Amino acid sequence: MNIAVLKESKPEEYRVPVIPEGIRQLVEKGHLVMVQRDAGTRAGYPDDAYEQAGAQIMEDASEIASSAQLIVKVKEPIENEFRVFQEGQALFCYLHSETRPALVDMLLEKRISAIAFENIRLSDGRLPLLAPMSIIAGQQAVLQGMQFLWNHKDGIGKSIVSYPGLEPAQVVVLGAGQAGLGAARVAASLGAQVTLFEIDRERIRSIMPTLPANIRVFHNEVVSLAPYVYQADMVINTATIPPQNDWHLIDREMISKMKKGSVIADVTANLKGAIETIDRYTSHDDPVWEVDGVIHYAVTNIPGTVANTASQALSLEVLPYLTELADHGITPALKRNPALRHGLTAINGMLTWEEAGTYQDRPWCTPEAALKTSA
Repeated sequence: MNIAVLKESKPEEYRVPVIPEGIRQLVEKGHLVMVQRDAGTRAGYPDDAYEQAGAQIMEDASEIASSAQLIVKVKEPIENEFRVFQEGQALFCYLHSETRPALVDMLLEKRISAIAFENIRLSDGRLPLLAPMSIIAGQQAVLQGMQFLWNHKDGIGKSIVSYPGLEPAQVVVLGAGQAGLGAARVAASLGAQVTLFEIDRERIRSIMPTLPANIRVFHNEVVSLAPYVYQADMVINTATIPPQNDWHLIDREMISKMKKGSVIADVTANLKGAIETIDRYTSHDDPVWEVDGVIHYAVTNIPGTVANTASQALSLEVLPYLTELADHGITPALKRNPALRHGLTAINGMLTWEEAGTYQDRPWCTPEAALKTSA
């Protein structure tokens, strides 16, 4: 199969979906892999490393995409990239198509077979291509957010790193999934007292034996969140509440009662979702704003700060699925692998991701139904 790895166009995105060792394995199986120039440079993988692995380095995105059957990226295509896609190609990347109608239009118009990293799901419910980035995002949210506690950045002046004999920093984490657990462990390892809130009883039972003494876990419906938020030096949100929701875990009134100079880092970053005052996205160049003296951090690409580590972790999970798609062909691979089918967003002009159909009020069908009509 002819596979194209495109350089990311989104600002501040330096990750690459497949590192050179993964390319070497694909080439050894007889696949032609084309990598756009500088695709991995900022992640620590220069062009010559890809060439040594057997890839062809090509300059222009349109040129590399024109001869590809399968295009692999990290982030969803943005509108100035739509032109490079040819009818009937396959696309494998993070898509988040439920909130991107223009992207869905392009996928359907060009009859792209689009498979979303974030929706590939194993039989036990795990999301293997979302998990590594969630873990890194949670870990980095603490490390990125803690700098805004510094006085010269208008923070409260509290160190997350503990000092012997002094009261530790108070960190509240919302959600005990991969991102939340990653955040809690990093904050605790630095010496903070961490309070982790979770709604899933089974999740609480499963993680409790693995946690250090300075992480306590409470059920949202049993222990009131508000007192802990008011005392927190930092709040990390990893809970998923739909955007523009009428109900929030932390509402505007709670924000007004938080410590001045404390920090909220929202990993999920659903606008007006879990945190009512998260009403914008920010970038690494301009990461924060204040509401009632509380510093808000809502950078949407937290793993991009550690592109080398993130690319290695992502490539490790992407490669088996990419290899299966290349070895068997797109439609046969989808038919034989239920996990891949869960990730199918569109094929042959049909939308197959229920959430995108429901959110955008579009007709959709199941992946199984769509694949019955595919060769």
